[in-house]
Amino acid sequence: MESLLQAMKYFGFTEMETKVYVSLLEFGPSTGYEISKKSGVPRSKVYNILEKLVKEGIIFDNHADIKLYTALSVEEMLLRIDNKTEKQFQQIEHYLSRITEKQKSYELWKVDHLQSVIEKVHFLINHANESLLIQIWESDLTEEIVQLLQKAEERLNVFILILFSDNHHYDLPLKHYYKHGFEQAKRHDMGGRWINIIADDDSVLFGTLEDNINIIWTHHPAMLSLAKEYIKHDAYTLKIIEDHREMLEKTYGPDLGQIREI
Repeated sequence: MESLLQAMKYFGFTEMETKVYVSLLEFGPSTGYEISKKSGVPRSKVYNILEKLVKEGIIFDNHADIKLYTALSVEEMLLRIDNKTEKQFQQIEHYLSRITEKQKSYELWKVDHLQSVIEKVHFLINHANESLLIQIWESDLTEEIVQLLQKAEERLNVFILILFSDNHHYDLPLKHYYKHGFEQAKRHDMGGRWINIIADDDSVLFGTLEDNINIIWTHHPAMLSLAKEYIKHDAYTLKIIEDHREMLEKTYGPDLGQIREI
């Protein structure tokens, strides 16, 4: 219920308004007294809320001696919220599109919160037009990210993905990607899991994703070049290992552990 209350606030409904609406959905046509009792909204406030929701067409009354209230169906409510959101989005898009953005900055910008990192990942994958290079850990993949990666692989000219997995779970519904295989050593090098994404040679998101999130994003050409070469180097090395593993194991051992002795 708490999650619903918070979500409905986003669309302009107070907690008490949501409780009244939900009560009518659950218990059907009710009097103001019954709604107050079942929803937990004080009687001193419930009638003002009912009057407001009636005016907005969220609930309806019967105009009888014993006044009853009923709620808009869930399907209609969701459609109304969807339409309202779409109109608001169109207004925002209309006004923001008229603003000319300043020239790109080449500063390094910190991204401190996990949700912000996830949203940035979604944006970079979804809006890449020509190329996407990415290093990512299996434990950081969500169903939505996987779906975005599938679409990106289909539409982009260049798509390179290096997958890391502590448990060596490398199954992805993609046509081609590289399975790293040296996770323990890389964790030691990097101090934990990390993510590295370069979209269209224009934006890079890079940093660690352990307990203390330490992520930056930037348009800086030097960072773009460095991050891109890091991924391409991994891809080159893993391609050689994939094509010549038997020969390499004879030289560097069955787990290729000696290949890192430099």
